[in-house]
Amino acid sequence: MRAPQARGTSALDALRRYRWRISFTYGLTLAEDLLELSYPWATGIAINGLLAHNYYLALPIVLAWMARSTIGLIRRMYDTRLYTTVYNELVEETILRQRGHGIPATTVSARSAMSREFVTFFEKDLSILITAIVGVFGSLAMLFVYDTIVGALMLMLLGPVYFVNVVYVRVSYRLNQGLNNQLEEEVQTIDAAKPAGVAEHFRNVRNWRVRLSDAEAFNWAIIEVLSILLFVIVLVRATYRPELGAGEIFAMIVYVWQFMENLDHVPQLLQQLTRLQDIKKRIEAGASVEAIGAEIEKGEEQDAESTRM
Repeated sequence: MRAPQARGTSALDALRRYRWRISFTYGLTLAEDLLELSYPWATGIAINGLLAHNYYLALPIVLAWMARSTIGLIRRMYDTRLYTTVYNELVEETILRQRGHGIPATTVSARSAMSREFVTFFEKDLSILITAIVGVFGSLAMLFVYDTIVGALMLMLLGPVYFVNVVYVRVSYRLNQGLNNQLEEEVQTIDAAKPAGVAEHFRNVRNWRVRLSDAEAFNWAIIEVLSILLFVIVLVRATYRPELGAGEIFAMIVYVWQFMENLDHVPQLLQQLTRLQDIKKRIEAGASVEAIGAEIEKGEEQDAESTRM
């Protein structure tokens, strides 16, 4: 019996078919992030202008804000239409392929639910990742423009953050494997409807989620402590420079906030990335079998054709 045919053998195939439309949404996200990066600079100009009674200098922040709001509205409406289509294709292909290769319906059902997380990563989390990258390195660049010493201090923070997150990625991947293994048993547990089994299953799910949350919280807390120390140093440095105006001091402080705020996204994004790696393997189960079957089928057709000749 021939397995049901799907258009893709990889979880990324559904995304590749829409790569240009997805690239367009990321382009809009990048435009939003660059406009947001200009807010502190434009606000600093506005503050100095208003203090000097030059009201035209408030125009850059107004224009940047209006442009970002317009782009954000268009992107959000477009994203929903695009990614719901991508999800439908991915989950259909996952179900047909895996059921066609004899994977139990209970396991396929759990993996179909995981497919939603896979698409959500590209819709939501990858946009947050772009924002975080622009926020961290864009703020860092602007801080170097305002004060080289302040920029260097913030750059030094990236070293400890990197080493902390190397350890965190390993821990997160192991914990996500355990959680996903448990989630694949959920439909079977519900179908059995045994009180003790149901209670044990959801207790195990809770324990895995708690351990993941604790690991993320510790990572976040370490970054926060380092950020607080540097923020105090930067604040003292900025206020002891008499040549800086109120607008420049405001802009520097906000760029430091943006830098630290975007670093706060790192633990959550890494946790999602490691979870995505494990989910990808699960929803692609059967893909290699399908590819081998296609090669065998192709060879049989060639043999039949040569026989007729």
